[in-house]
Amino acid sequence: MSLAGARNDIEAALSTAPGVKGYAYRPITPRPGDGWPLLSALDRADGLAFTATWRVLVLLPQDERAASDWIDAHHEELVDALLPVGFVDRLEPVVLTAGPADQYALQITMRGE
Repeated sequence: MSLAGARNDIEAALSTAPGVKGYAYRPITPRPGDGWPLLSALDRADGLAFTATWRVLVLLPQDERAASDWIDAHHEELVDALLPVGFVDRLEPVVLTAGPADQYALQITMRGE
């Protein structure tokens, strides 16, 4: 599968998780609940194949407590939604610094072919 095809599959899978709207690329004006994949690495597998490692970001509410509550309520549903397109290795809350205010996000590290 092409990287573009995998990106579209991740977008579609994210959109099946409650409270999440998937995008193939970062939306122009991201809002809490928006999610999109970023290619992290391509590792050589058997033969000429590569295994892609993706970082998937899902924006969280700005309030730290609300962000924590959102993760508590939705992390398992996100993993289940992504299962058809890749194996989730890790979920990690992160702070994105872009512009005048920090933004909380859930960073999902997943592998797919």
